Amino acid sequence: MRFQTLINVICLLTFMVLGSCSDSSDKLKRTRQAWMVMGTTLEITVYRPASESAQSAGDLEAAYQEILEIDARMSLYRPNSELVQLNTRAGKGGVTVSEKTLNVLRAANHFSNLSDLAFDISVKPLIDLWGFYDVATASVPERAEIEAVQNQIGFGSVEYNEYTRLVTLEAGAGIDLGAIAKGYAVDMAISVLRSRSVPSALVNLGGNVGVLGLAPGGKPWVVGIRHPRSDKLISMVSLTEGAVATSGDYDRYFEVDGQRYSHLLNPRTGYPVDGLYSLSVVASNAITADALSTAAFILGPEVGAKLLSDCLGVEGLFVEVGDGSEGLLATITDGPAGAVFELGAGISGMSPRGSTSEVETLRLDCLWPS
Repeated sequence: MRFQTLINVICLLTFMVLGSCSDSSDKLKRTRQAWMVMGTTLEITVYRPASESAQSAGDLEAAYQEILEIDARMSLYRPNSELVQLNTRAGKGGVTVSEKTLNVLRAANHFSNLSDLAFDISVKPLIDLWGFYDVATASVPERAEIEAVQNQIGFGSVEYNEYTRLVTLEAGAGIDLGAIAKGYAVDMAISVLRSRSVPSALVNLGGNVGVLGLAPGGKPWVVGIRHPRSDKLISMVSLTEGAVATSGDYDRYFEVDGQRYSHLLNPRTGYPVDGLYSLSVVASNAITADALSTAAFILGPEVGAKLLSDCLGVEGLFVEVGDGSEGLLATITDGPAGAVFELGAGISGMSPRGSTSEVETLRLDCLWPS
């Protein structure tokens, strides 16, 4: 399927996820439902043979309940969540968390180390200072305020015991799992569907997309990547397995004197990343795609592309200011076979500036097991 064909496809699923327009060729019946959860829209689509389609409602409900449980434990906005309890008790003692929350903390530590601390869940005090939890009242802080808050962030302010699951935060610290929990939730929903013997499914949680099996007709799933400044598509990616996640400066932001400030803050500088519009990452599971899309975005097109190129089975699409008719420049990193980004007309493309050409055996296993 070429890009212009993609634009004209009528069977466009919500959030620019495309699949087969017909179920008749393989006698699979599609069942789909959408909910609001984790501050965004969740859409789950399952395909079963017509003779098994009565089970599909139960498949959807089971996957939804799994994501609801994760939200109940890791939400910043539910007063009884484990995350809120942790932040409330910073400097006052620990909180015993569930195995799921601890697993996300372990994964966050992994991606923090992998990205030389660019990925940092302890950035909440900095987000609070800028006001990104309510962008209507957000503003640019004074440099002295930023420097003071930077002393409170860093993964060293978070401690957890692998055996007791006791987690403690230093006084003034706070954690935000927004850059990793949605990916984890997608993986857990896919796991539930797999355990129920669903042959083919797609889970889309606010643009974090995971797939199970092939699309109807034995074809790859096709996911459209949105233009960072409009509702158009600028690229598509074909998935035969795994997940894709996108981080962008268009999600939460405010503008002052024509300058855009997004919620994607660099913990090293204390300021939002500038000049990069979006980054989409394909990986074999959603937690890896979600975390790496944030980590590499913060590192920027050169260092971030080097990180993704060094990771086995990972591919990235960086979008920044360019000279094409759309005014965009796309950088595509080396990636796995079967996950190929295709650019739209008018988008300038280039090889990754940070890419390496070392042999495959030297590449990193960046995957976090879901």
